[in-house]
Amino acid sequence: MPSADEILQRMRDLQERREAAAKPLVDILAERSRLLEQLAELDEPYGKAYVAAEAAGWTAEDLAKLGAEEPAKRPRVRLRRARSSAKRADGQPTPAASGSSSPAAAIPSQDGAAAATVTADSAGPA
Repeated sequence: MPSADEILQRMRDLQERREAAAKPLVDILAERSRLLEQLAELDEPYGKAYVAAEAAGWTAEDLAKLGAEEPAKRPRVRLRRARSSAKRADGQPTPAASGSSSPAAAIPSQDGAAAATVTADSAGPA
């Protein structure tokens, strides 16, 4: 029967072989993680370059023929609005521009119809 020291030595040998077998996997996982981070850093500039190419007249089909895939994340385009504009996209005045100082709040409906206004008088018992 093996002694306690012999059993512990076999256990250590087995553990060392397991660790040695896992080391290449761990190294590749670390490198893969680094490369995925680098790829993620390129998403935004790639999306901007793709949109710029489209704006210059390239079609999605043309770009696909060149090997450029449509970006997963397209850059958000900010619409420039005049600062003096006091109307929302639905034509309704904004609460600050309406000149009303009441605590009324506009509640948009679920289907995108015109907003309903609720005041303290029409809200019901508190």
